[in-house]
Amino acid sequence: MTLRISLCWRRLVHCSTFMLMWLWLPSPALASLDVPEVTRIIAYGLRAIETRALEPVSLSETTLEGLRGLATVEAGLTLQSDDKILSAAIGDHPIGDWPLPSSNTPEAWAALTMRVLQAAQTQSSILNRMDAETLYQAFFDSALSPLDPFSRYAGRAEAEQQQERRNGFGGIGIRYRLRRDHLEVTSVLEGTPAEDVGVEPGDRIFKIGETTINTLSRKAVHGLLRGPVDSSLRLALTRGTETRIVEIKRSLVSTPTAFLSQTGTIPHLKITRFSQQTVALSRRLIEEYLDTVQSRPPPGLILDLRGNPGGLLDQAVNLSDLFLKKGDIVSTRGRHPHTQQSYQATQTDVPGGDILNGLPILILIDGRTASAAEIVAAALQADGRAVVVGTTSYGKGTVQTVVAMPNGGEMTLTWSRFYTPSGYALHTLGVMPTVCTAEGRTTPEMLMHALGSGNLPAIANYSRWRSIGLADTEGRHALRRICPPEDHSNRDALDLDIAQAILQSPGAYRTALAALETTAASR
Repeated sequence: MTLRISLCWRRLVHCSTFMLMWLWLPSPALASLDVPEVTRIIAYGLRAIETRALEPVSLSETTLEGLRGLATVEAGLTLQSDDKILSAAIGDHPIGDWPLPSSNTPEAWAALTMRVLQAAQTQSSILNRMDAETLYQAFFDSALSPLDPFSRYAGRAEAEQQQERRNGFGGIGIRYRLRRDHLEVTSVLEGTPAEDVGVEPGDRIFKIGETTINTLSRKAVHGLLRGPVDSSLRLALTRGTETRIVEIKRSLVSTPTAFLSQTGTIPHLKITRFSQQTVALSRRLIEEYLDTVQSRPPPGLILDLRGNPGGLLDQAVNLSDLFLKKGDIVSTRGRHPHTQQSYQATQTDVPGGDILNGLPILILIDGRTASAAEIVAAALQADGRAVVVGTTSYGKGTVQTVVAMPNGGEMTLTWSRFYTPSGYALHTLGVMPTVCTAEGRTTPEMLMHALGSGNLPAIANYSRWRSIGLADTEGRHALRRICPPEDHSNRDALDLDIAQAILQSPGAYRTALAALETTAASR
């Protein structure tokens, strides 16, 4: 620096020219960004937001909001804009003024984004070191934030995890604890390759392929165990004093989302979320159970959706279809043409259209029951196929579409709303239980008395629930307060006791169904 200053004093004109050229040269970090590719991906994301978002969006506002997201990387970055010019500064140092695009296209706004970024990088060492993935995360997180709580961006690594939760992954089907020099198998998933070759809980895996477990991180173990479906894997394990070598072929593994137990004489199907395998697993569990009780059918089924955050729309539709012979299940509406959908029972999934052949169903919901789980509860309630017990559900009545991004990331965009067969929008309202257990204000004995007298507050408000407008925010909140949404993970016994009491009293079950039918008919 001393040499450069002394040269400047000696050769002022030449030095000034050199310094101006030096300021505009791209830094090594900036040159490492593939500018055309980054511009293309930003334009791709902007187009997805513009065409698919539930409500109309402004490309200019979306882009400027995305640029403001760069302040999460460089806190000193500020932007100002009027109808014609965008100005940017870092701290007290202006970095440029740019005319807003005359062509209102995602490509034009993406190009402006890159011009601003390139200028900002010459003034910020933090932005100068930023890689493309950090840019996408900052830009799209901010661009999506004004839309709604469920629209978001996931980078490549997170997107892979989300895909595995939805669709499963190539693996062998074990859970384990990572020890210093081995994996301790804690459980083996049913119907997976590990079970097929006889791996059992308590086995100790000390080698995966040719790699010993010593010093391996959990991430490294994860990478070794998973791989393409039908690819082979060799494990060396010990059981007691015996050492075994097993050859396993990976298959599609999905974390179980449905579990069937029995409370007294009543089957209890708990569904934790809706992934790609949920309906197939639920159907198998129900069919296996029914095969064991052919001579003594149960009084009904408890379908437990408490705490279920939702998941795949098609799985909610197909689960509902397992129990319905006819009628609507759900409809969706949004701006994009593909959002105008209506789903009905098909009678094709199981003989006769109802896997339970008319056996009563009691559905448990609470304040954490959301989205796809709410679709099931609302559909079976509207059809008169089930009695719903618990608290008002979460009220997430929107559909998200997942946009695969060219960089391997994913953009999740809210693009439509659910409408129940009764005609009301689930969003911000939720499903009203036929029988309310909120605030612990009932017991099985009190409930049976209330059913006998028809004194159920939720049923009395059912007609208004079905007819209230989406824009009536205050009215929707007032209805939710009739049976406040609660987390009932700590009130398991109360809900189950009431469910059993209703199912063991056919008269009480029929009364609850009839009360809703009468209220609906009197609208």
